[in-house]
Amino acid sequence: MSVWSSLKFNCGREIANRFVIAPLTTDASREDGTAPDNELEFVRRRAASGFGAVISSAAYVAEDGRSWQGIGAAHEGHLPSLRRLAEAMRAAGGLAILQIYDGGRIAKPELIGEQMMRAPSAVASLRPGARTPRAMTSDEVENLIASFRDAASLARKAGFDGVEIHGANHYAVHQFFSPRANRRDDKWGGTLAKRMNFPLAAAQAVRDALGPKLIAGFRVTPFEVEADGYTLEDAKLLCSELAKLNLDYISVSQDDYRMSRPAPETRVYSGPVERSNTPSESPVTAFARVIAGRSAVMASGGIKTCADAEGAIKLGADLVAVGRAVVVDPEWLSKVRSKSEASILAGLPKEASEIAGALSIPPRMVEYLLSRPGWIPRL
Repeated sequence: MSVWSSLKFNCGREIANRFVIAPLTTDASREDGTAPDNELEFVRRRAASGFGAVISSAAYVAEDGRSWQGIGAAHEGHLPSLRRLAEAMRAAGGLAILQIYDGGRIAKPELIGEQMMRAPSAVASLRPGARTPRAMTSDEVENLIASFRDAASLARKAGFDGVEIHGANHYAVHQFFSPRANRRDDKWGGTLAKRMNFPLAAAQAVRDALGPKLIAGFRVTPFEVEADGYTLEDAKLLCSELAKLNLDYISVSQDDYRMSRPAPETRVYSGPVERSNTPSESPVTAFARVIAGRSAVMASGGIKTCADAEGAIKLGADLVAVGRAVVVDPEWLSKVRSKSEASILAGLPKEASEIAGALSIPPRMVEYLLSRPGWIPRL
């Protein structure tokens, strides 16, 4: 299998090559959840290099679930902005996929109001300064599932080729699956089977809203590094159930696909991090085996060269999502395709103004990137 070969999804849509732009948080949208011109240009310039597909920054499905100042897919008022975004993502003819999320207990109080914070259970995140949310009622859980369905319907109306559910990185869908965050004793929590109910219900709602001819994907954290978190074996069971829903792909969210290293909830990206439950087997390989071709598998994290992408394919991935490398170098894929990898930019410029101007990164996104030391290299 070549990284330059095409792949046909279950729904019939075809991706021209195996390279995908990973969902990248911009934190650069307007307060009303619409994308300004500089955010669209950030996407357009990177998509123009010929990726098979582009996955958007995560769009919030509910106003009280916003974790940053990003795009919205919460109501009809967001539709014109979503249409412009889909157009920008197709700059070179690749597929446009809208990622959707809810923040749950890591929603940002400044955006939603502290009294609005809700989550599967009244358990605070491990992030520094985290506030304790209130537990959602059964009706609120059902309403949130409906919000995922409605967001997928908006994506269809806006002309996207598909939708990815953000079920990773400690946002709400992940929280329902996590025994650390979900202490419920109803149909939505308790046993492993019940903790799978929300992710499966959200995935089914999205699949139904999209219909059979659009792409439905799901992004999952393969295990939790924190003590008492869910394990790779737990996540394999979830992914096997997800594959039964005729999803087109399952994306494995990791900081580095080679090192079985998903993001910690604390979001500490430098220095020592206490880790538990680290498996000896590659999550990409484990998921590929249990999914067994029923859905495509997407690997992410640490892909900087064509050899890196080929390494992920050898582990069992069908697709590779490129994130930090394409933030640093908007023309990354063009250089990989022309075998000019020696000219790929190795890090962000030192000056914030140069980052914004030379790399077409919105100033608010520059601030966001620089607030996460160690995540992206600097020159």
